[in-house]
Amino acid sequence: MPPDARLPLTGIRVVDLGWITAGAATSALLLDLGAEVTKVEGPGATDPFRVWDEPRPDGDWWNRSPFFAFTNRGKRSLCLDLKDPDGRRALFRLLARADVLVENFRRGVLAQLGLDAADLRRRFPRLVIASISSQGEDGPDRDLVSFGSTLEATAGLAALTGPGDTPVITGRDLNYPDQVVCLFASGAIIAALTARDRTGQGAHLDLSQRELTTFLIGEELVAAAAGAASPRHGNADPAAPEERLVHDAGGWRAEWPGGSAPVRDGAALLASEAFRRGTAMLHDPDGRPVKGIPFRLANHTLAVTGACRPLGADNRAVLAEAGVSDQDIAMLEDKGALATAPRPAPA
Repeated sequence: MPPDARLPLTGIRVVDLGWITAGAATSALLLDLGAEVTKVEGPGATDPFRVWDEPRPDGDWWNRSPFFAFTNRGKRSLCLDLKDPDGRRALFRLLARADVLVENFRRGVLAQLGLDAADLRRRFPRLVIASISSQGEDGPDRDLVSFGSTLEATAGLAALTGPGDTPVITGRDLNYPDQVVCLFASGAIIAALTARDRTGQGAHLDLSQRELTTFLIGEELVAAAAGAASPRHGNADPAAPEERLVHDAGGWRAEWPGGSAPVRDGAALLASEAFRRGTAMLHDPDGRPVKGIPFRLANHTLAVTGACRPLGADNRAVLAEAGVSDQDIAMLEDKGALATAPRPAPA
């Protein structure tokens, strides 16, 4: 589908090396604002969301993960082995015409692939590189690997949630750090693109999910620094006893002075007229429900305009547009560096 010239990021090209949620959701927001996004995975290193559920042995199971589809709908798919020198050279051709590179590998992985951020900045000075990591590019914990659950613990969020003495994390498949970092990261990328328009220079953005999660509870840090750290209240805050959750015959309700509302689960939300008129959940062109868009534009209706592409479906088109010859594309295919299916794991 041709780009919509009315969208603010039309004409911006994004190379997405993001895995699971943090990086992939960041580039998805840029796509929703008009950017062209190419998702790059390796035949031996596909996005773990493709196998988040137990994969079925039949057919192209790697193309049927709903978790993967949530944050990768509408992106072009390039399956290219970045550990192969010819694969890296092909990626460089892609980056030469790109505006943004998004990655959320463990620190050091990009350099191990021959894609050190400082080297990329020298080679492609207009490129905006967004590195989204657990703990940031430097500091004593920079090599830690984490998921959203551990980030909630290390950032201080889990210590404030749940009743009694037990911290509570929000879960394995849905957690705040992964969901929120994409909002910060996409905003920082747009700011860097704006600065590039003025200076001609791109940037390397260092985004720590742990720091961004701590930012969400900044008031609590200020209170702790003043010697008045908040205890864990669960759903009952002594400072606001009139705000509470109560259980009645119809289920749970939230109450506050002058009003109340039911506590809605997913099924109740889907049945709500207000929710159906919103954009939190939308449908792809095939009619399947997908994660929506968390904002609106006054002068243009945002929509999910592309379904999730099969792995490697755009290999030849993406590389040809980047100037890779038909002969070199065939060579990459012959040696297995360009593929449309995951490489079998070693026995």
